[in-house]
Amino acid sequence: MKRSIAILSLLLLALVAGAQEGKDIYNRYSGRKGVSAVYISPTMFSMIRTIPDIQVRTEEVNLGNIIKTFDGMYILDVENPDLASELSAEVEKMVGQGRYELLMEAVEEGETMHIYIVRDGDTVTDFIMLVHEPGSASVISITGSMPMEELSKIVASASES
Repeated sequence: MKRSIAILSLLLLALVAGAQEGKDIYNRYSGRKGVSAVYISPTMFSMIRTIPDIQVRTEEVNLGNIIKTFDGMYILDVENPDLASELSAEVEKMVGQGRYELLMEAVEEGETMHIYIVRDGDTVTDFIMLVHEPGSASVISITGSMPMEELSKIVASASES
C-alpha cells in the first residue's frame, strides 16, 4: 500500500512539474522589455469546451478538436537578442532533462524549430514548441490531455496543404 501511494505521488508530482515548468519560464520572461506574452487559463479552455462544433482553422487545418483538450497555454515571443538566447538555452536545458521527447525539428536559413512532447501512453500531456532565429525566440507551452491521434490528424492535414 505504501508503495502504491509513493508511486501515485511521484506520478502526480511529474504532472504538476510539467505544468509548472512552462509557467515558471513564462513568469520569468513576461513583462520584460522586448517580450510579448500571452497566457490562456484552464478556465478559458473550460469555456471553449462548452462551445459545440468549434471550428478553428489555420489554412486547411482544423484545430477545434484538439483545442478542446487543452488545459493551459503560455506563449512568449522575445525580440531582445540576449533574452532570446537565454530563453532558448533555458528551454533546451529543460527538455534535455529526459522527460520530453523530440517530436519534430525543422531548420531553415538560421531558423530552427523544435517540438517536444511528454506522453502518457497515447495521450500528450505537455507540448512545447521552440522557434529560435538570430535575435529572437518564441515558445509555446501547452498542457492538457491531447490524444496522439488528433495530433496525427493535424500533422497529416498540414502536410496536405
